[in-house]
Amino acid sequence: MQFTRWQKRAPRAVVIPVVFALGAVAAIGLRGNAVQPSTPVQPPAQAISMQNSFEQVADKLRPSVVFIQSRQNVKSPVMFQQGADGDDGFPFQFPGMPGNGQRFRMMPPAYPHKAVASGSGVIVRGDGYIVTNDHVVDGADKVTVRLQDGREFVGQVHRDFKSDLALIKIPASGLPAAEMADSDKVKIGQWAVAFGSPFGLSDTMTVGVVSSLHRQEEIGQGNDGRFYSSLIQTDASINPGNSGGPLVDIYGRIIGINVAIESPSGTNAGIGFAIPANTAKYIVDQLITKGSVTRGYLGLVPVMPTYDEKQRYGVTEGALVRVVSDDTPAQRAGFQVGDVIVRYNGKPVTDDAALRDMVARSQPGTRVDVVVKRNGSEHTLTPTIGAAPTEKVADNDSPAAKETPRGKLGVQVGSVSDPDVRQQFNLNAGVKEGALVVNVVPGSPAQDAGLQAGDVIIRLNDQPIHDAARLTEVSKGLKDGSTVPVVVRRGSQTLLLQINLE
Repeated sequence: MQFTRWQKRAPRAVVIPVVFALGAVAAIGLRGNAVQPSTPVQPPAQAISMQNSFEQVADKLRPSVVFIQSRQNVKSPVMFQQGADGDDGFPFQFPGMPGNGQRFRMMPPAYPHKAVASGSGVIVRGDGYIVTNDHVVDGADKVTVRLQDGREFVGQVHRDFKSDLALIKIPASGLPAAEMADSDKVKIGQWAVAFGSPFGLSDTMTVGVVSSLHRQEEIGQGNDGRFYSSLIQTDASINPGNSGGPLVDIYGRIIGINVAIESPSGTNAGIGFAIPANTAKYIVDQLITKGSVTRGYLGLVPVMPTYDEKQRYGVTEGALVRVVSDDTPAQRAGFQVGDVIVRYNGKPVTDDAALRDMVARSQPGTRVDVVVKRNGSEHTLTPTIGAAPTEKVADNDSPAAKETPRGKLGVQVGSVSDPDVRQQFNLNAGVKEGALVVNVVPGSPAQDAGLQAGDVIIRLNDQPIHDAARLTEVSKGLKDGSTVPVVVRRGSQTLLLQINLE
């Protein structure tokens, strides 16, 4: 949002005689004792070189950064005026409301007022294409772009809610487009320079470093919530109004699009986030060529393996498959929970965020080779990438335990073959064996791991679980203080959880 920077000043008292008197004394005291010009500081060559580098970045980027203003017409709600009984000028009655029997008339609607927001953007193509955040233009009836040279244009907007990116097209050509870097090569500690219009102060540049990578953030709730799977973190000052502006490296290349800050006060606290340039490049290409964005989809949930999990599965990096959903490309290709994905389409997978990006950028309908580490050896799976569903936020409600369960894990289990139990927990028809979790004790290792009533345990500590008796047998051999994997069926999903035994 743009802030108006008016501030009342205290009245200034004019004391002319005192000023004149002090001036006379100063003149007498300095006569014959003139101050000689001092020699300027000579900074080291390294400092001058660094300053020159930042000046070059500013000279290169400033013409490419734009100020964006979005206007939205906000209509006033319908208002009614109360009148006297029997007055024909008040034709409406509202039975059941307080004052029943009173008559009302509709008031003329007030003139709509305008809500104005501002942000930043960056020119990415010389024929008038500008990248910004989706939240900068969300709900706008009119979007105006002001270039550094002062020209203003009304833009046509193409939005992508999920990535929080939008593309604005203005009727101009020959514009100075900024260069996109390969954000996969960005490293922690490298220079990061942010451009934009914080608090409406256009043509602003701030400097910091890349302070972290692959940050995952969920901002907003419900249908308005967004999950950012991989963000660049920086301490370059980012404030309201910087949204949509570029974060660039010391070469003046875009490494990210500024999107959010972590701040208890709403202003910069040294933690800002940017959407990686490679994500922006993919979104821009889709919006230009198709007007919308299609993302690849596998149907599994990857997580970053912990240190203990890396030792267990014999990997140093990769994405651990925590959940596989039924009737998805992943399930049809043979992915299993506990697989560690180490290569995707010929490229190494460093973590879950990298895998999410790779899958999202894959064209639906294509087949890709995916290498997984399973039981100490590598296997190549070849899924056909699907199109991502439109759901924004997945629900994950946990039913509360109603009774005190028993056992070392903190669960009470039943038989999946019992028809009444199957009906009570609405078990998937494909679940034929396993130990059905009937209750989970509060504060138990099972609850801490995320087990829920209705889950069916099918593996524990890499041992198959066919029924409740087998679960009891395997549980007895578990050591206190150890962490063991447990595979469960939950609805149409297969999940991998980790139980820390006390």
